[in-house]
Amino acid sequence: MQDQHQSPEPPREARSLDSQLPQTPLRRRREFEQDLLRLKLSPADTKVDILGVLSELPDLSLAEKRQLLLSVERYVLNPRSEVPARIGAVLESVLRLSRAEQNRDYALKLFRMALETLRKEDVVRQLQEPLEKLLRLYLPPNSQALFSAELFMRVSRRLEHNHEDESLIELATLGLFFFPFHGPLRELRADYNLDKGDAARARGDYERLLEQYPDQHGYLLDRAEACLKMEDYEAALDDVEAFLDEYPDDPLALKKQSECLFQLNRNIDSLKVLDRLVQLEPANPELFLQRAKVNESLDYFDEAIKDAERVLELQPGNPEAKQIRHSLMLHRQSYGMEDDIYTAFGRGDEEAVLGEAKIPEARFSDIGGLDKVKQAIRETIEYPLKYPEISSRYGKRAGGGILFFGPPGCGKTLLARAAAGECQVSFINVNLASVLDKWVGNSEKAVSMIFATARKRAPSIVFLDEVDAIGGSRSSMQSGWEKKLISQLLIELDGLTSDNDKVMVLGATNAPWEVDFALRRPGRLGRLIFVPPPGPAERAEIFKIYLNQRPLVSEDIDWSWLAQNSNNYSADAIRQVVENAATIPWRSAIETGEQRAIGMSDLKSALESTSPDLLEWEKLVRRYQEFDQQTLKRPGIGFRKSSEPSAT
Repeated sequence: MQDQHQSPEPPREARSLDSQLPQTPLRRRREFEQDLLRLKLSPADTKVDILGVLSELPDLSLAEKRQLLLSVERYVLNPRSEVPARIGAVLESVLRLSRAEQNRDYALKLFRMALETLRKEDVVRQLQEPLEKLLRLYLPPNSQALFSAELFMRVSRRLEHNHEDESLIELATLGLFFFPFHGPLRELRADYNLDKGDAARARGDYERLLEQYPDQHGYLLDRAEACLKMEDYEAALDDVEAFLDEYPDDPLALKKQSECLFQLNRNIDSLKVLDRLVQLEPANPELFLQRAKVNESLDYFDEAIKDAERVLELQPGNPEAKQIRHSLMLHRQSYGMEDDIYTAFGRGDEEAVLGEAKIPEARFSDIGGLDKVKQAIRETIEYPLKYPEISSRYGKRAGGGILFFGPPGCGKTLLARAAAGECQVSFINVNLASVLDKWVGNSEKAVSMIFATARKRAPSIVFLDEVDAIGGSRSSMQSGWEKKLISQLLIELDGLTSDNDKVMVLGATNAPWEVDFALRRPGRLGRLIFVPPPGPAERAEIFKIYLNQRPLVSEDIDWSWLAQNSNNYSADAIRQVVENAATIPWRSAIETGEQRAIGMSDLKSALESTSPDLLEWEKLVRRYQEFDQQTLKRPGIGFRKSSEPSAT
């Protein structure tokens, strides 16, 4: 074979122009294949000459013309080969080969490839004339259309009529090169790219259309559809809701909004939109089918079954509705009563689970001592809410988390309630019993719902009681569901799914060293506050608080004696002492009919009969101190033994 850098032999017609040898089909086919090989191996300029001669052969079959067009794509316009400078001549050859109607659409593809291969300044000069000739081949003879966007649109209507989608996209791409701001051409390409599954290109075109025509809100829905196909549901929802701002009752937009919300796991919101759509289109089976799916995802089995049956009324043979109804019937049989709590949550009836939204009546004045702890709570929660303008200037905002730790019965829960009472915010108490569930996934669902309710009621305080039971160290856990529960709690604390603005999270634990370290990170429950046992001054104050709540109390109470003789009693134990002391005169009044005040003798008797609950505190305090030194290292919150005097 001759070297590809030498000049090839002339093509067949030039070589045999004066030859009188007869041409048999086999000999002719072999020579044509040799010509294609020379076309492949020749330098760029020679390729153009060979292609020009071959395209002018009068006896080429349709298959041979198509082979020449394929050679142009692979050997002439291929980006890996040398770009020919004489592209105009190449396109004239393509034009000659495209006189056969079957090759015209392929020629459009080659013209588009020329656009991608050449520099732009070359294209306008060399591409316009042959392209205009090619487009005229699609139109009736003697058509007077000039080279304009209208010419491309006329050809597009012919291609649409023949359902030539790929050629339409090629045509629109060529037209937009010359007329980049022609809206109908861009819309045409966007629509067909979307139908063909190229959502990314369609989305880009719709964005350009919105730049050109910002008042054409219909393009918002088109771009939303492209985003949906790309599974970019957040962007799709933004476009749909922007459209609904202008046309709030548009059924198509509402359907897309429901779909976006469903894909984003915002099932309750999706259900509300579907309820509205069903009112607008009460005989549309697709809406009932979609609502059945959303109801199923929310475990609303009865409602989902009704929707599936409604579909079967409208479309008796609908197989999907039959399958959904059958599946729901089976699922409903195994549905536990425990799931009713989550159904109530999903319906928005959070009071069925968390109780009525009330602000606690407790105040800091109901708590004896703990002045430093109260001040820390004020700075974290109360002041940012009461003084928002001043706080914003210093970058302080209401939110975040605090972890109270210390021995049991010393006021951690009461502190959380009092914080909500002082700030006049909703209080949501979360304990292990309200979260854990035997059904897989329900515990994580409960955590998510609790925080959703807190955001709805904001400003609010979520109190995680016994947080070590809910969020214990994952390294010591054996069950996967426990780790998933903590992961869900971390997601909610970080506000990854929703904004936690004005949602404060307080946790309480007797064993902070058992709380997962990730929960104790800054930004979550990052501020740890020690709630110590009451010292003598605090104990005297606690006695006063509880006794002042009783109408009949003697004036000869020795507060100092009570404080000194109640060492190792927690605040809860002191409350029980007062309760037991009040029982003595109360019982006597019932028996004798004579009423008297609660006196010192009653309190002394009650102290003797009520055991202190912090006898182990002397042993535990060292562990709390070690935990402080190794983990907390927070200034301003001191530690002391219960026998030491109060610092407040």
